Amino acid sequence: MNLTQNDRLKQVTSDTLIVGVDVGSQTHFCRAFDWRGFELSRRVFKFSNTGIGFLTFLRWTEEVMNKAEMKKVIVGCEPTGCYWLTFQKFLQNHGIQLVTVNPFTVNRSKELDDNSPEKSDLKDPKTIALLVKDGRYSTSYLPMHLMERLRIERDYQMVF
Repeated sequence: MNLTQNDRLKQVTSDTLIVGVDVGSQTHFCRAFDWRGFELSRRVFKFSNTGIGFLTFLRWTEEVMNKAEMKKVIVGCEPTGCYWLTFQKFLQNHGIQLVTVNPFTVNRSKELDDNSPEKSDLKDPKTIALLVKDGRYSTSYLPMHLMERLRIERDYQMVF
């Protein structure tokens, strides 16, 4: 889906919860913000890269949404490695939009928060969420059902 930055900005409204997720191989870290950039989560929420971890993330997101009286959620992450794909599939199955931000943009933007070039698991979710708030993200597409099966079969035939 080709959206202009204005279209992306229109998706973030006053009743939208923005969650920035720093994806790791075993553990993910996230923080929640509103459309103005106020942090709604008290601290960084940590969850594992497993089905149970994803369910705890979903429950945490619902709690923050209920407390802040938000109606929809946008989750943003850096698409580094392959670890974000299972997370995207989980969110897609639960009707939650996952958007991605360019890792280079995150790297360049992290100094805007505290004038420090250091990169950390606690700082990255905030940077990612603020980039989503500003409309500096892209959407990705995961094929579902029949198209997913066709892609897997095509890839399998190319190997053999």
